[in-house]
Amino acid sequence: MIDRDARETPGLSRRRFLQGSAMAGFAAFLAACTGTKTGASTPPSTAASASAPAAASASVEPTASVAATPKVVTGPLKFANWPAYIDLAGKAGDEGVYAPGSSPSLEEFKKQFKVDVDYEEKIGDNSAFVETIKPALVGKLPTGWDLVVLTDWMASKIVANGWAEKIDQANVPNCVANIRDALKGSSWDATNDYHYPWQSGMTGIGFNAKTLKANNIKEPTKIADLWNIPSDKVTFLSEARDTFGLVLLKLGVNADGATTTPEQLQQAAADIQPLVDGGLRFTGNEYLQDFGQKKVWAAFVWSGDLASSGGPDDKFVFPEEGTLIWTDNMLIPKGAKNKYTAELMIDFVYTPEIAAQIEAWVNYICPVKGAQELLVKDSPDIANNPLIFPPDDILAKLKIFKSLTEDDETYFNTQFQAVSGQ
Repeated sequence: MIDRDARETPGLSRRRFLQGSAMAGFAAFLAACTGTKTGASTPPSTAASASAPAAASASVEPTASVAATPKVVTGPLKFANWPAYIDLAGKAGDEGVYAPGSSPSLEEFKKQFKVDVDYEEKIGDNSAFVETIKPALVGKLPTGWDLVVLTDWMASKIVANGWAEKIDQANVPNCVANIRDALKGSSWDATNDYHYPWQSGMTGIGFNAKTLKANNIKEPTKIADLWNIPSDKVTFLSEARDTFGLVLLKLGVNADGATTTPEQLQQAAADIQPLVDGGLRFTGNEYLQDFGQKKVWAAFVWSGDLASSGGPDDKFVFPEEGTLIWTDNMLIPKGAKNKYTAELMIDFVYTPEIAAQIEAWVNYICPVKGAQELLVKDSPDIANNPLIFPPDDILAKLKIFKSLTEDDETYFNTQFQAVSGQ
């Protein structure tokens, strides 16, 4: 859903949430909170720059490939993804930084299809990355990439502008059979002609229970409860869609970019301003260190960060007003030189065995049916973790901050920059 973006650091990325963590007691804690409403991409995520591609509109139709792609494996496959977002082994696994040959799943793909894969952790910001390929897309030239992973709000813009290749569904039978039902029927690509989800995540509230108790502050169950904590002990996310999305929910507004008005965005900014005046900061994953140093008592956080890297007293809660969900998606840029190989890769990671292998390391919300069942025996903490495999009742309550029109996007950025200083 949203732009996890340049504020992430390779060693401590949102894409590492839950990795290597002990989940004991967390499911029980979550169960106590699931009576609330929930909701990337996106993040979800940060705002797009004003120079980002135009938002989806009814007048813009995606452009299909002119001719059927020959079913010939060619390469190397040029694959751009976010940091720490695929299974890694050895030293790379310890460091959380990809190195050639370090991903068992990619090595299996190379062996099975006898093709090389040039995989790069190239995406640190949706807008910044798209700006690097936008001239080629506009000029109808190859971008140099065959497969990219973009958050839903940006992916929708790529599709709306006709900048994605149409996926031949006959080449992705695993995707057709195994995509989780909750991820079907997106508003911007309902039949998955141009995308398939890579991973999803959620944005809610995190807090340090011990610190709040020591200061006689009740544990938050609502977004509104953060307004009752000293502002200089609270952080919101530097990703605008996450922060504005949650504040809109707090105000009783549907956090859907398709219906959000400029007046509502202005109201959200005005609601945040008194906290900023009181010392509220906007951060990325730095809130993890801040929790550890007791600089922050409560924050807007990404699902599982505290479970993986926080202390025993750091907790995640689904706020009563709602939680955001974001999804990062695989797309084939228009003019990709190795389109068929990209389709094979998309289909490959939707094999339940491969999806389970990736999930055991990445630990985000898995989009593939059958992966959970394969993890039950060897990785029960992962298989039974509702942050990775959310039950249907949780999925049904999640909220998505969808794309904005171009004018509203500019206004959105202006409002967030004014209140956050970023």
